[in-house]
Amino acid sequence: MDYHLPYGLIIFFLPIIIFLFSIYYENKSSSKLGLPKSYPLIGCTFSLIKNRKRLVQWTAQLLQNSPSSTITLTGPFGKKCVLTTNPSNVKHILKTRFDVYEKSTTVRSSLHDLLGGGIFVVDGTEWKSHRQLISPIFKSDTFHHIVECITMKEISSRLLPLFADASTTILDLPDIFRRFTFDIVFKEGFGHDPQYLSPSLPKTLLADAFNTAIKICMGRYASPSILWKAKKFARIGSEKNLSLAVKELQEFIKNRLKEGECDDHVDFVHFLASKGRSQNKLVCDEKYYVDSIINFILGAEDTLCSALIWFFWLISSNPEVVSDIKANNNNNWKKMTYLHASICESMRLYPPAPVEPKQATGDEDIWPDGTKVNKGTEVIIHIFAMGRSQENWAEFKPERWLRKDVTTSNWVFIPRDPFNYLVFQAGPRTCLGIDIAFMQIKLVAANVLSQFQLVPAVDGYSPVYTSTLTSKMKNGFPVRVIQRV
Repeated sequence: MDYHLPYGLIIFFLPIIIFLFSIYYENKSSSKLGLPKSYPLIGCTFSLIKNRKRLVQWTAQLLQNSPSSTITLTGPFGKKCVLTTNPSNVKHILKTRFDVYEKSTTVRSSLHDLLGGGIFVVDGTEWKSHRQLISPIFKSDTFHHIVECITMKEISSRLLPLFADASTTILDLPDIFRRFTFDIVFKEGFGHDPQYLSPSLPKTLLADAFNTAIKICMGRYASPSILWKAKKFARIGSEKNLSLAVKELQEFIKNRLKEGECDDHVDFVHFLASKGRSQNKLVCDEKYYVDSIINFILGAEDTLCSALIWFFWLISSNPEVVSDIKANNNNNWKKMTYLHASICESMRLYPPAPVEPKQATGDEDIWPDGTKVNKGTEVIIHIFAMGRSQENWAEFKPERWLRKDVTTSNWVFIPRDPFNYLVFQAGPRTCLGIDIAFMQIKLVAANVLSQFQLVPAVDGYSPVYTSTLTSKMKNGFPVRVIQRV
């Protein structure tokens, strides 16, 4: 009897055997690093589903356990996703090989219906055109002055009076700051005051539309694309709500643009149009303005709100920091050095944007730590995990950003390498609004802390961190307001 397998069967089974052995050794290697088990066809989908409500924290822990600060997760059908917190890799991605790593297609498709062709979701020459046009606006002293005046007026006329009248009530701080940032950003954008922070804390169609659109678009990012695309095709559920919300927002902006042609209000749109004319750029297209305004609003409102709520949460449990902020306070926000350091420290632990998703568009690339990245691979720079690296950082400590001037005994701020502290991005895509963001946070913090103490309404309360593309508090942050004597 012939016990030899036919040659054809050997050829057929050999690739399968090799594939199964590769999976076995990959899992064996991954288990040593504490990585989730990967299975044929589905990868580590089970672990992703299990940790879907805390993906940022879970992947941060995996990275902290990795000796190289880089890990690779396998999704369905062998799709790879490489995550890193290695500063050398970060610099390689964001600067050295900047043209090779573009915005993730997942991010672009998730946000396209809301952001259109705006600066946050485009790459290449289109991104450069946006950047060249918008950059001078954020460097303009006039625009900075306008933003400062708008911010101070909202603080003095609405935020502080609201806190003063809340001595017997409990406020949800994220809701208050979302209303505050919504008002100032719309006024900065095109001169419209939504009055969202009015004493009655009203609901408005505009705010509801904006918040709904953000929530659904960011929810897309955390769910399989086939699901939301099917709902979009059928125009049902959340996708129907998104379509209605975006339409409401776009129509409102279009109407405001038409009204704005008749007034002389100076705002972001005014600067955008004037810069376009001075550079001979044809930016009179209505869609361009609408996309630019929505990108401006999202970039300013959502991130500013996130930075404020986590800052006030952290200092509520660090009273000595509040004392030092007040002791080093003065009327000039540019000289609030200790407060500046406290804000940096807060955003280190809770960056408004916890991850930066990219996608490799070139052929095989080799990172400084030896990681090989093939074309089409999803790449995630984990900003949240970078700020919690025990190797580079420790507990909440504003003083890590400061040193004492031996002559004056005043604090001097010491900035960190932007590729190690990535809150405002680094390389060519460094955030244009850094100075404005710090100015607004300082103005709010200095004015509020000088008059009020915001304390958790429940002793020992700890907010639940949640995130898709921005850092949020799942169940809010209820506070009591105590007026300082």
